[in-house]
Amino acid sequence: MEFELGLSYDQLEVGMKASFTKTVSETDVYLFAGISGDFNPVHVNEEFAKRTPFGKRIAHGALPQCLIAPVLGTKLPGLGTIALEVNTRFKAPTFFGDTITATAEVSEKIEEKKRIRMKLLWTNQRGETVAVGEAVVIPPPKRTEPSRRETGEEKKMAFTSVKEVFEKMPTVFNPAAAAGLNMVFQFHITGGQAGDWSVEVKDGACTVSEGVHAGPTVSLTLADEDWLAMCNGTLDGMTAFMSGKLKADGDIMAAQRIPSLFPM
Repeated sequence: MEFELGLSYDQLEVGMKASFTKTVSETDVYLFAGISGDFNPVHVNEEFAKRTPFGKRIAHGALPQCLIAPVLGTKLPGLGTIALEVNTRFKAPTFFGDTITATAEVSEKIEEKKRIRMKLLWTNQRGETVAVGEAVVIPPPKRTEPSRRETGEEKKMAFTSVKEVFEKMPTVFNPAAAAGLNMVFQFHITGGQAGDWSVEVKDGACTVSEGVHAGPTVSLTLADEDWLAMCNGTLDGMTAFMSGKLKADGDIMAAQRIPSLFPM
């Protein structure tokens, strides 16, 4: 299965916006209570709720708030987006049966770290503002190669050996992208060409060693064929992660630096 990533930093423009709308039902509230463990009677007990300023049951604040997730994750910027921060200020309650529209708008492009600041707004069917907020996200990486679906053909691989890739990494290393970095990438490759390699980036230099490092910044596990596909440009790293082909343990953000550190 091939996934289509969302808009990259360069493709996004201030003013772009997208929305998601859902009617919040009683079932949604009870399911959310079970998932979150929040059985506050103002959400699940009508008699108690009648004695509150609301006069009836209300949905958990986090329930309408989470409706921004499908906007950021599937619409704008879209698939591959990583949310770093979401701040919300609640303005009005959400009652059972209310239809909430969650909207995200690009408000700022943060050039230094290639991040996007999003203005968030939640409204109900009466046009009332339920909540306002802000999010900071890392948009999907820019796709440098056309997908196989776009080209209609399979790209011929340049690398056929896992060991060859790790041997070449020091020669393609980009010191400019390593300024101020001190981290270790541990690779656990499975399959017919299984093996362990650690890649240390420190003081603008790179060292590749076969074996397991005692304290890696992030550990990456994937099959040999998927690693070769990533190195040959036929498999995007974010797509591999989202589809479960690539598993990461540790500082996942650090792994996003690999393409700029080692342009193959």
